[in-house]
Formats: sequence, C-alpha cells, structure tokens
Amino acid sequence: MFLCGLLAILPGLSSAADVSKALDNPFFAFKNSMETAGPASVEDQAALLADIGFDGFDNRDLNGLEEELKALDRHGLKLYTVYFSVRIDEGETPFNPRLPELLPLLKDRGTILWCNTTSKTLKPSDAAGDARAVPIFRQIADMAAPFGVRVAPYPHIGMWVESPEDTVRLADKVDRPNFGTSFNLFHWRALGDRKRPLEEVVRTVGPRMMVMSINGNDGTITVPGISPLQEGQMEEYITVLKAFHDAGYTGPVGLQCYGIPTNPNVHLRQSMAVWKKLRERFVGGGTQQTHAKE
Repeated sequence: MFLCGLLAILPGLSSAADVSKALDNPFFAFKNSMETAGPASVEDQAALLADIGFDGFDNRDLNGLEEELKALDRHGLKLYTVYFSVRIDEGETPFNPRLPELLPLLKDRGTILWCNTTSKTLKPSDAAGDARAVPIFRQIADMAAPFGVRVAPYPHIGMWVESPEDTVRLADKVDRPNFGTSFNLFHWRALGDRKRPLEEVVRTVGPRMMVMSINGNDGTITVPGISPLQEGQMEEYITVLKAFHDAGYTGPVGLQCYGIPTNPNVHLRQSMAVWKKLRERFVGGGTQQTHAKE
C-alpha cells in the first residue's frame, strides 16, 4: 500500500525499477550502527567499515574526533557527518563549546554538522522557536564556513526540528550558503499521517539538500530499533532514491541503524548487500518490471 502511494505521486514513474542513471552517491554508516554490539575502538570500527565497502562514517557531538579522523584516514574513509546536538531554549548551552577549537580538524573534509535540535518548552515544528534557533544556527554556520564545513538540521520525530519541511523553513531564515536541508527516511515515515507526500518533500527539500539517510523496517516509533536495509523494501528505497536522484541530488546517503543487537559484521554486510543490489538496479535501468500490489 505504501509503495502504491509513492508511485502514484511521482508522475511518469510506472515502476520503481524504471531507472536509467547510476546511483553514485557515497554510502556511509551512522555511528549508532556500532554502539550496541560493535567493536569498542574506532580503529576496529573503521577497519570493519572499510572491509565491508562503506565510503565513510559518522561522529557523535565531536567526541573523540581527532582519534576517529586518524582512523578513518588510515582506512581511506571519509567523515561525512557529525550528529551534532543543538539546544534552543534560553539558559541552555546551545551546542558543544569545543566547536571552535575542533573545527580546524574538519577543514576541507566535506563534513556536515547534522544538527539534532531540541527544546524542552516548545512542541515539534513550532515556528515560535525560530527567533531563538536562527541566530544559533547562523553562529554555527559562520564559524564552520572558513573550514568548508556545512550545517543542516536533522529532522527527528518528537524533536523541535521534526520534519523535512522544518529544515526548509530554517534554511530560508538562516540564509547562509553552507546551511541547507536534509531528509531522514525513518523519521519522515514516523510522521505517519502528518508527513507530506514524497513529491512535495523532494520539490521543497531537494534544491538545498546536503545529506539523507535510509533504513530498514516500517519507520514507526513502536518498532524497537532501526533495522538494517531489507531486500523486501527494495522498491521503496529505489522510489525514494530515484525521486531525489532525478531532482539532482548526488550527495551522501547514510545508513540509519539503531539498537541492533546483532554484530555489525553481520548486519552491516546485510545492508551493503542490499545497497549493491540497489546500485545494480539503477544501472540496469528498468530491466526488471515490478508491479506494486495492494
């Protein structure tokens, strides 16, 4: 049913297999893919990611940044994102105060500060918080700009920045060339009836989108964890990736994993196998004809 709805809102897309261009986006793993059952050292984490074939990794709030960058460099990987906490309430420390001293480590690496943004007083998506949030984001973006670091809000269910549209509203108001939008498949789907149609999301988010992510399972907050990519969701992944691909998005695609008890050497290989099949389907360009079913 979900796939039928997506196909219906994408004009000219008769099948999710109807693709004609290569899927060349870099593919990286979220830090949380290693946080439940993975190796403790970042060196071993980087080695595992490189062995599986990922293009890069993620960081959480700049913790252990120097060590992580050295490990990634040794294994030929890139740090695509930092899951970066921003708090917009008065009286709160708005972000990691070490940001100015650590930004030089990220110079010209193409890293994105992906800002999960919270408020204890405002409801999700409440634009009343913009007056407080916009100056904070401008400060972060202006500090990051000399080092080639970009900034984007992270849409997360239940947080103040909750939807892809929130990232667009903020990008309009922050108005900095290194500040853009983003899309997270899990948290978009978790919006349920409140989520905007994919076609509309792509049209508004796509022009300034800096990063996106995909995941397994059905995207509801009642499902424990966020699973590896599932071959049974292949059509959905292709539909979403093709929509952004056709809008011109060529940036990184993150693998959203959370709370997975399986060894990452197993579950990350599962996701990589699905990713490789996705790439084959894009290159194949409609050689498979799939009909959605109710």
